[in-house]
Amino acid sequence: MKRITKIIIIIILILSVIGIWGYKTYFIEKASNQPTEDVGKDKPMLVDLGATTCIPCKEMVPVLAEVKKMYDGKAIVNVIDINDNPEEANKYGIRVIPTQIFLDKDGKEVFRHEGFFSKEEIAKVFKNMGVE
Repeated sequence: MKRITKIIIIIILILSVIGIWGYKTYFIEKASNQPTEDVGKDKPMLVDLGATTCIPCKEMVPVLAEVKKMYDGKAIVNVIDINDNPEEANKYGIRVIPTQIFLDKDGKEVFRHEGFFSKEEIAKVFKNMGVE
């Protein structure tokens, strides 16, 4: 029994390390922490503001990766780590992370959500914005 417990603990530790590495890689590679004024003037945009230290933000990582693929060429998904870009949090009046803000192609806010947001719910908002 002790051997099985040790194996389970080792597996959990390995999975935790992989998860943390994957999350940090996602934010560095996928998000680039680009301020919103530099992207997406011609397309609708989802701006996700979060932090690598936030559990619900970590849960959003696979959702945002999928959404980014789903709407490639149709909309922009911009993930911003507010620890690296606190001015973006101030710009949008962020009170809770993660916060998802949907902007139309002119940069006007259309919808805002605080907390975890599923792929299906994101798709509904984009559909209401005319993005298929």
